[in-house]
Amino acid sequence: MNIVKGVADLIRRTSTGQSGESSGHAHKFSPPGPKFRFSDAGDEAMVNTLWERYQQVDDKVEKKRLLHVFIKQFVVVYKDWEPVNSGILLESVSLENFSSTDDAVIGCSAGHPVEVIRVLVDEVTLLSSLVTELSTGTLLLPTELSGAATKSYITSEGFLILDALKIIARSLYNCRVFGYYGGIQKLTALMKGAVVQLKTISGALSADESLPDFAMEKINLLQQILIYVVSIFYVFIDLGSNIDKMDELFCGLVGLISRVDTAISSSNNSKLLSTEARLHWRQKAVVSVMEAGGLNWLVELLRLCRRFSLKELLMDDSLQYLSLKILSLALSANPRGQNHFKSIGGLEVLLDGLGFPSNYATTYSKFVLTNGFRDDKPLQKIFQLHILALEVLREAVFGNMNNLQFLCENGRVHKFANSFCSPAFVLQDLRHGGDIAEQQAVSVPGDIHEKENYMKSDPATASAGLPPNASFSHFWNDYVLTLSRSLCSFLIIPGVSKSLNIQLSSGRLAFPVSSSYCELSIKWFMRVLFTIFPCIKACSNQNELPSYLRVFVTVLQNKVLSAFRSLLSTSPVSLEIFREEGLWDLIFSENFFYFESASKETAGQIFAYNKKSELLTASSSTIDTPEVHGVNSLQLEIISFLEFAATSNGNTHNMTELSALLDALDHSACNSEIAGLLVRSLVHILQLSPEKTITSCKTLNAVSRVLQVACVQALECKRSGSMNPSSVNSGLEFSESVPDQQKCNSPETVLNWFGCMKMCMEFFTKFSASSEDTKSFILQSLASIDCLFDLFWIEGLRDDVLGHILDLMKIMPFSEEDKKAKLQLCSKYLEMFTQIKEREKFFVDLSIDMLAGMRDMLLANQAYYQALFRDGECFLHVVSLLNSDLDKENGERLVLNVLQTLTRLLANNDTSKAAFRALAGKGYQTLQSLLLDFCQWHSSESLLDALLDMLVDGKFDIKISPIIKNEDVIILYLIVLQKNSESLQHHGLDVFQHLLRDSISNRASCVRAGMLDFLLNWFCQEDNDSVIFQIAQLIQAIGGHSISGKDIRKIFALLRSEKVGMRRQYCSVLLTSLLSMLHEKGPTAFFDLDGLDSVSPEAIINSSITPDSSM
Repeated sequence: MNIVKGVADLIRRTSTGQSGESSGHAHKFSPPGPKFRFSDAGDEAMVNTLWERYQQVDDKVEKKRLLHVFIKQFVVVYKDWEPVNSGILLESVSLENFSSTDDAVIGCSAGHPVEVIRVLVDEVTLLSSLVTELSTGTLLLPTELSGAATKSYITSEGFLILDALKIIARSLYNCRVFGYYGGIQKLTALMKGAVVQLKTISGALSADESLPDFAMEKINLLQQILIYVVSIFYVFIDLGSNIDKMDELFCGLVGLISRVDTAISSSNNSKLLSTEARLHWRQKAVVSVMEAGGLNWLVELLRLCRRFSLKELLMDDSLQYLSLKILSLALSANPRGQNHFKSIGGLEVLLDGLGFPSNYATTYSKFVLTNGFRDDKPLQKIFQLHILALEVLREAVFGNMNNLQFLCENGRVHKFANSFCSPAFVLQDLRHGGDIAEQQAVSVPGDIHEKENYMKSDPATASAGLPPNASFSHFWNDYVLTLSRSLCSFLIIPGVSKSLNIQLSSGRLAFPVSSSYCELSIKWFMRVLFTIFPCIKACSNQNELPSYLRVFVTVLQNKVLSAFRSLLSTSPVSLEIFREEGLWDLIFSENFFYFESASKETAGQIFAYNKKSELLTASSSTIDTPEVHGVNSLQLEIISFLEFAATSNGNTHNMTELSALLDALDHSACNSEIAGLLVRSLVHILQLSPEKTITSCKTLNAVSRVLQVACVQALECKRSGSMNPSSVNSGLEFSESVPDQQKCNSPETVLNWFGCMKMCMEFFTKFSASSEDTKSFILQSLASIDCLFDLFWIEGLRDDVLGHILDLMKIMPFSEEDKKAKLQLCSKYLEMFTQIKEREKFFVDLSIDMLAGMRDMLLANQAYYQALFRDGECFLHVVSLLNSDLDKENGERLVLNVLQTLTRLLANNDTSKAAFRALAGKGYQTLQSLLLDFCQWHSSESLLDALLDMLVDGKFDIKISPIIKNEDVIILYLIVLQKNSESLQHHGLDVFQHLLRDSISNRASCVRAGMLDFLLNWFCQEDNDSVIFQIAQLIQAIGGHSISGKDIRKIFALLRSEKVGMRRQYCSVLLTSLLSMLHEKGPTAFFDLDGLDSVSPEAIINSSITPDSSM
């Protein structure tokens, strides 16, 4: 602060414009080196002759006249003069390279005589006094003779002096001499006098008062003087630039040699000027101008231009243009200049003058230049000045913490945003203006007519001063692109000390920037963006933005997104700052991701000529040319940017990015194209950064949210009606249909829905397989499980979903939460059997797949899964599958799979057998009735084989003399056998004969199961003799092992019955069997060592007592 005050005091002391001050600044510039003399040859000979005449005359009047003649000839001869190497006399170049006499260089190849420059400096002092003498009374007394004489002198001779100084300033040698003799201070005094005079006139002029002609003449005169002064300052600072070749938009009348309509350029000799030398001189020149008070009066000049515009009187745009150019050079990489600029109110002036005048739209037709002519290119000029002012503001705060903090305070963010958007406000106001001339100030792209019979010129082209073959839309596109790039240049790359979109070149000096400033620049930039987009939308009172505003928003979106990516790629640590400032809230808002793009027709009109321009190459796209159907290119870029940020190695987590992505996914759940793209991005992030992503996904419940989106897509597909799978190979089929929504039920739409669901399942697959604990996490997520079972009904996803469910069921639980979740999963799985029958017309295949899944799990860990399924009431759900109307083929397949599954569920598990017996009854009576219904019209050896497998708790093999382990199956088997064909009956009875022949344990099991009673009943019912003989053999084998009094009485009852008693053959067979029982000898006791529970401490030895053989 003390430095700033010291500079301000120095400026106040040195900006009075008195000639005596030059000595105080002479030390800033080295004294003149080799002196130059005019040559006696060529055009310089005439100049030399005139100069000598001037020096030899003593009469003041004649001397004044000869000086005027000399200066006029000087300007004519040196109009196109370009000094050798920009007037730098290098130390390595000796004076021998020049023709010299008396230690002077002959010829003005690199500079001019010192005496000429001194005389010109003295003439500037005279001009300053004359400007001061222009009394404000001229505004009231137009006939004042002294004022008229002064104006005449300034116009005839003063402008020639300033023209000569512009030529002088092209050489570094001349500039040093000019500075050594106080030329900067005297030019500043001249500028001060002119500005003070204009301020006085502006203060005396009321808002609705029109100026008389003589006042306009005075304003024009003062303005011309100021244009000269700032032009000289500009050339003085930016050595090597050619101010005489001005920008075509700012080709004001700047003296006799400033009427060339070509762009500002550097002279050929400037290319020889080294970057280091040019920057060194620029720093020195800026300090001299600043200490002379030049920056102060430049700021006052800009403030004055603003005042005039508010009073519907435009000063020459070239004056503002050059002033801003000088400030840009003076503030670039100059902390001292930045602080001084802030202290004199420069930042406020820039903020106030950054945008368009508030009354521009209403007074467009009234605007005239101070020279009395109407501006034919108002919009182009103001647009360019708008961008230039933005660049100056950037230079004023670049790397300066205090200045940037100033922009963050007291509502200045809103002021900046409003100024930034002011072109859009002006266009909107002009667009709704009632006056035809006002409406011609702007034309939206839709207003451009290209019909052959349309003979009128484009009104926008005419009002903006564009060439006949151009259009306003083209100009607007380029403008908003440049404007957006300028805004993004405020972002600073930490550690690199340069701005985005600004290349370090000969015109810019890099200097260190603090990390605190970089952080503040991001915060300020984000706050500006949050304000800008509502401002743009406020420009339109319609529901839909006009096309030119869409261009503005779209280009700004792409440039901002590109800037974000560039910044994060260079400085990943800045992502945390962006997060704190709500980056993703901005990106995934109606201002960016959900911004409605223009129609293809409008977008084509807007960007037709830009197909090969930077507008489309700098960013991925600015129009709706999607790579994915239904998703515009901006959305693709946003998702790509989010992937980049989420997978950056510089951040420790990606929770914020995934949260934004999942929120966007929730918001777009009904949009299959966008939702699918977001899920694909999530998959990509998971692949690139698995560890961070898994942690974030767990915290954010990403799995359940993604699956819920898939369920929404399934619901949308169902609501739209069924589709023909033959027309679209999607695998989707629903029983319901909605004919009224055929449009929504198009093949393309259904494919989009299905593609989104497939992508959701892909994410689920990769997440569940990414680490060991992810499956356990999913298992405990009730929402995820519910979604999986909902997606089970989508035929195209069913195989994948079933596989995932089975994988989850194979997880071994380690905690109580896992056990509880596992039981709930199992219960839902088993409940699906009932739902399948209700919802699917052809449910057999699906049921078989689910039964096969159960058997696979039972193979992996039989005891555990038997208990788990038993707790889930598996027997009820499995057996209920048979309670259906089944055809022959599907019925047999389902019955066999049910029996195979029951075999695995019951194998070697007494608890499960008891539970099934409690449900189905002894001998599995419920199962008996279901199987009998099936066997009434169909004989099946496979069914009998399946029952034999159940009988022995595994695969039945007669060769290894299997042991009966499930006694309830004995009667079940015999009942089914009784209903089968004769051949199958013979085979089945032979199997049991073999089982009973060598196994006391099997005989005991048959006794306990009540097989003897069943056989006796079958004996009396059977008509086939061969079958009866086999039954009698089994009766003999079982009765020989153990027979009760009840069975004996039943045998005698059969002998007395009509059917058996009347047929001697049957009686003989039955009596023979009984006799064999009576003569059967065996142990009075035996041990049933069947091997079951042989290692269990609770195992007990079962014994059976045979009846006494004498019974």
